Amino acid sequence: MTKTYVVSGCGMKFDAALWPVPPGVEIHFYFQCMREPQFYKTRTILDKLMLEVGMFPDRVATPGEMIPSHFCWAHQAGTPPSGVFRRQSGQLAMDLAGSDAKRPVALSHFVKTLAADRARGSTVIHWIVRDEEGPADLSGLDCLYPPRLRSAGSEDGDESNHVPLSDVLPPAQVEAVVASRAALGPMTEWPGLKRRANTR
Repeated sequence: MTKTYVVSGCGMKFDAALWPVPPGVEIHFYFQCMREPQFYKTRTILDKLMLEVGMFPDRVATPGEMIPSHFCWAHQAGTPPSGVFRRQSGQLAMDLAGSDAKRPVALSHFVKTLAADRARGSTVIHWIVRDEEGPADLSGLDCLYPPRLRSAGSEDGDESNHVPLSDVLPPAQVEAVVASRAALGPMTEWPGLKRRANTR
């Protein structure tokens, strides 16, 4: 069973700090474009956000790939909505309230929290995050660690019919793609990030 989530907000990335996509996780990145989308119906929160922010699929990071560290925080205005949403139902799965450019949430935290206890299933994250200018002094970042929200009396359920890339490509081809991407360089730790307990 695959569970699919959509992250919406503002953010930035640091190419110098790499980390590996864990097993069972795919991250779909989007880019901003001014062209008109070709949607006839908005069936999910993903479709709705793509229309509102004008962002479209760019690339997919697969397990084992080394990717830059990404950070996200809430939009200043209430529109488009900010947070992590379940793709199919649109329910809020993680809240970004209280976050900003100096107090962001790391993509690695979203992955760790949403993919926890998913040994027999896969997790897909759609990163629809608009690039913005980050703080000049990166050592002063105070990362937030918002908890995962659960619906009363129910879990996520079967979130989507998404088929992971690893199920589409032959195993040898997936391994070749991952191996070529993993050669980007050694994983480095990002300095100066202080852990901040969520008091909400």
